[in-house]
Amino acid sequence: MEENASEFRAAAERGDAPLLPTERLWGFWEFAYANTALAIATWAFLIGGAVGLFVGTKEGIAAIVIGNIIGVVVTGIATCAPAGKYGVEQFVALRSQFGTQGSRLVYVLAVVFLTMGWLAVLAMMFGRSIDGLTSIVSNTEASPTGIKMTIAASGAIVLAWFIVAKGPTSIKLFNMVVSPALALLMAWMLYLLLSRNSFADLMAMQALDPPFEDKTLNFIIAIEVNLAAGFSWWPYIGNLARLTKNERTAIWPNVIGIFGAATLGEIVGLLAAVALGESDPTVWMTQIGGLTVGLIALGFVAFANITSMANILYTSIVGLRQIGTSGLRTLRWDVIVGAFCIVPLLLVLAYPGMYDGFFIFLVWTSALNSALAGIGIADYFFLRGQKLDLRGLYAAHDQSPYRFASGFNPAGLIALLTGFLVYVLIFNPQTLESAAVFKYLTASIPSCLAAGLVHYVLTKAIAAPRGWGAYPKK
Repeated sequence: MEENASEFRAAAERGDAPLLPTERLWGFWEFAYANTALAIATWAFLIGGAVGLFVGTKEGIAAIVIGNIIGVVVTGIATCAPAGKYGVEQFVALRSQFGTQGSRLVYVLAVVFLTMGWLAVLAMMFGRSIDGLTSIVSNTEASPTGIKMTIAASGAIVLAWFIVAKGPTSIKLFNMVVSPALALLMAWMLYLLLSRNSFADLMAMQALDPPFEDKTLNFIIAIEVNLAAGFSWWPYIGNLARLTKNERTAIWPNVIGIFGAATLGEIVGLLAAVALGESDPTVWMTQIGGLTVGLIALGFVAFANITSMANILYTSIVGLRQIGTSGLRTLRWDVIVGAFCIVPLLLVLAYPGMYDGFFIFLVWTSALNSALAGIGIADYFFLRGQKLDLRGLYAAHDQSPYRFASGFNPAGLIALLTGFLVYVLIFNPQTLESAAVFKYLTASIPSCLAAGLVHYVLTKAIAAPRGWGAYPKK
């Protein structure tokens, strides 16, 4: 009996069954720690540095706060509410929005392509930090795309595999140790920046390279960058939230952990960029505090990326087991994790220049994630009244009330396409070209609202009248 119970708990932790409240690992502060470890990584510094290209310090801080709070709260409500209430894996719950087969398509779009890219970028950030460390110690010139970076980045992927292969308990212990230290490091970097420049001088600094003469347009682009940062958590925090003890615990720690930590890191990156003219933290950290401080800071930042990699890798594999074939689910957990890491490893080896496309890559993700968040809120809160059929979510395709039309929900898929098109018609991240309405609404917010509205209307017009999706009858 004990052996069966242990196997069931392991299966639940890995997404094969819903987690009971007594089986969940994280309380309020533990989830906040996990989110902090996820959010504090070199990407926060890079996003802050990117903001400094468009606007000065005052406008940049405003853009960071506005964009992140909207993106994080909307994403948290859309993904963490059902996960925290039911203990269900995020992409299993997605069957209620897109169908048993449609959820697989969304997983491929939102996780396989994006997460493999994120893992590669984070690994290269780790590699650049290690390259910077060794260059400081040996008093040689850094080589951001050299062999040391490649070896260290590859090692980061292997280390992330090792941590995730041990399961969520290993991730929890890693987060509890690393995240408080990283929060202190961010405060330390902020202190050093303020010690080099007066507060008034920092607040008066202007943008490094604003692309447009229109200051309002530059400011809205800065907000859009941070909206993209907030919405970029959509594929990950839902699967972390299923490990929390209740719905309240699943949502509000995101404001402390994801929003608070990411905002602090971005503000530090912004201040460093405008003060030193350099957005890459592997460069400016040594400029701020010298050799000793630079060594310590780069070391912590390097391993911050490992915590982020471990968290997003875990959530991705949990989802992969649910959308994959039965043969995939029979593979050992560590084997699936290792297989998922192959593509990021190949990207590190063959395409190290991907790191330099970070900013464009980030903003493109919001075209998809903002629409998914809008659909999630419309479906779970307004169409289902926060009620899901757990048996139906885990039922076989031909027996599931969420099979819709041959496993696909046309309302959800059309809504997703609509949200994506609305985004790219309003704003093109590749060229920074935008429609007139962008200055007043951004692109992520209209995409989110349009996708949610279309999903609601089409569900009422198509899915619900046909009895698809087990929507409540009113």
